Amino acid sequence: MAENDTQGLLADPADLAVHTRLPADSPRLELAVRRASDRFIGEVGHPVVRVEDDTVELDGNGRQVLHLPAAPIEGTPTVSIDGDTITDFQLSLRHGILRRRDGRWPSGLGNIEVTYTHGHRTIPGDIADAVLEHAATIATSLAHVQQESAGSNSVGFGTQAAVGVTQKWSDTVARHQLNTGDSA
Repeated sequence: MAENDTQGLLADPADLAVHTRLPADSPRLELAVRRASDRFIGEVGHPVVRVEDDTVELDGNGRQVLHLPAAPIEGTPTVSIDGDTITDFQLSLRHGILRRRDGRWPSGLGNIEVTYTHGHRTIPGDIADAVLEHAATIATSLAHVQQESAGSNSVGFGTQAAVGVTQKWSDTVARHQLNTGDSA
């Protein structure tokens, strides 16, 4: 998918039309991509698409490292503690980690404010592929049906159709989740 649009979709409905052979004007295409995109964003825990000048309040943890809620990061964020701007930090652009150079982040609720630009300008191919695969399942399967019988004929839908999780999906989610574990 090219430059992100304002819709926040992680894959192109036109690609889904080709993949599923559904008509390009089918309303199921955008709905399926939106649902798959929303699920992916929910599972990785951050918006994935580029967000400019996002301001977040963080709780100081008394440690040297703070994790920002979204990445990758573009540029240098503006960071303030209790309203005072600071510059004595290092930044991991890829992982969204702020590390104090000379000390620790002071403990407190909402005492740290960060304004930064984060997310992907262009959605990585592995994300688009996983979202398309999941959207295809949504667009082509019957809602809430795992098995259907008519006389002696029976059709069953596999785990992917019923649950919507494949190994590709799980691996891609794991690659794009941010490290939010404890840090010393």
